[in-house]
Amino acid sequence: MFDGYDSCSEDTSSSSSSEESEEEVAPLPSNLPIIKNNGQVYTYPDGKSGMATCEMCGMVGVRDAFYSKTKRFCSVSCSRSYSSNSKKASILARLQGKPPTKKAKVLQKQPLVAKLAGYAQYQATLQNQAKTKAAVSVEGFSWGNYINSNSFIAAPVACFKHAPMGTCWGDISENVRIEVPNTDCSLPTKVFWIAGIIKLAGYNALLRYEGFENDSSLDFWCNICGSDIHPVGWCAASGKPLVPPRTVQHKYTNWKAFLVKRLTGAKTLPPDFSQKVSESMQYPFKPCMRVEVVDKYIYVEQE
Repeated sequence: MFDGYDSCSEDTSSSSSSEESEEEVAPLPSNLPIIKNNGQVYTYPDGKSGMATCEMCGMVGVRDAFYSKTKRFCSVSCSRSYSSNSKKASILARLQGKPPTKKAKVLQKQPLVAKLAGYAQYQATLQNQAKTKAAVSVEGFSWGNYINSNSFIAAPVACFKHAPMGTCWGDISENVRIEVPNTDCSLPTKVFWIAGIIKLAGYNALLRYEGFENDSSLDFWCNICGSDIHPVGWCAASGKPLVPPRTVQHKYTNWKAFLVKRLTGAKTLPPDFSQKVSESMQYPFKPCMRVEVVDKYIYVEQE
């Protein structure tokens, strides 16, 4: 233990002696101007260029107050850091297979001003991102409105045999009549009315109540596989009332005759449609089963 302490003392003393010898400066002429810094008196070497910049930390100060004869560093620690970084840069160059240079590039410390500027820019970026997120509308996206406004034609479910109802989607098409809840009614109870399919988009259907003819003001989208979708005749079999929409209830005096005329020769859903929907939704997967999935966050390029 004591031997190590002695050797350390010797190294320190030798280092101090070398630093003291390096700090020895030739006497300056007495006619040069004199300046004061931190209570110490210094003179400009040439009367003009009396300031210097540290090559390690970038600090600017009185040249005569800098360390060593060359006045390249503001303190002993900067001089040692510069020397240490030079060695690291040289070793790094050798490891990378680059030929060692006479003067390896020093990994200089970033000046404090540059660090503060970078931090301020980072904070400004975060604030801009927060404003952008706040400006985004929180309203939900309506596929029905999107498809209708752009006149898109969606691929039918029948194109996807693996999808629910993919093998029996032939029962669904435009002009099919179905019984759905009547939302244009002031009655307190739930009532139904007949609607026709105007357009299909996947499992969604654009419906129009019977009696509106070419009036699309109350057209609406719904999931054709929903629990409130029934074939024509379901209300009669279930004892549910068929009530025309309030908007057109005074358009015809005999709605029964109107429906008989409109539904003669029309197509509707098969009686077991709801059963087919339930069966198609039964997947082989069960809770606690182990499956293999694709990790969408990891992309491996295939050769």
